[in-house]
Amino acid sequence: MTSIPASMSGSGASRPERTRGICQIVGLVCLFGFGLNMLVLFLPPQIGDAAWRIGFLQQFGDRSLVLLIGAALTITGSLDSRRWLRQLSLFCLFLGGIYLITCLLVVKDTLSLRQVALNNISAQETQVQNEIRNAQSNPAALGENITLEDLQQASQTLSGQATIAKQAAQTTVLKTGITNVINLVAVGLGLIGLGRYGLSTRQR
Repeated sequence: MTSIPASMSGSGASRPERTRGICQIVGLVCLFGFGLNMLVLFLPPQIGDAAWRIGFLQQFGDRSLVLLIGAALTITGSLDSRRWLRQLSLFCLFLGGIYLITCLLVVKDTLSLRQVALNNISAQETQVQNEIRNAQSNPAALGENITLEDLQQASQTLSGQATIAKQAAQTTVLKTGITNVINLVAVGLGLIGLGRYGLSTRQR
């Protein structure tokens, strides 16, 4: 039988190591880039503002796929290092839990913003309706081209527009919140899965 040259066998053996090295480099770049992007979006912080939190967490959830891919590649590149594998796995488990807990904040802020939007529309409607009622109670102040029927029709039109605006506000806010929750839950479960896989692989 013809023996395999040592150079060929050596290159074959080092191929998995090179692959893991590439995975580790790309994974760390993804994690670093994600961290910088989130830092830029976070500053300046307005943690007390529900609208700011919703906007930030929406960006956070939308871009978290980069974090998930980076974590997966980094764990793949660290399969030969038990120490790094354990630390990365525990970090993924911790971060995944944070993602799932953050969903509760998103739900709370979504309901809060929905109520604020409805209250603002109702307040504007009430203000205009009061002006119309005042005009109806004082016909002498009306212009020549404006009748009481015109004011009544304007009041009905305003009520219809307010109802449509409330429905649109509810739909927009709820869609944003649901999409954000789905993204956070998906990434959170993915990180937890990566963490558990890394710990189980380390114990083999």
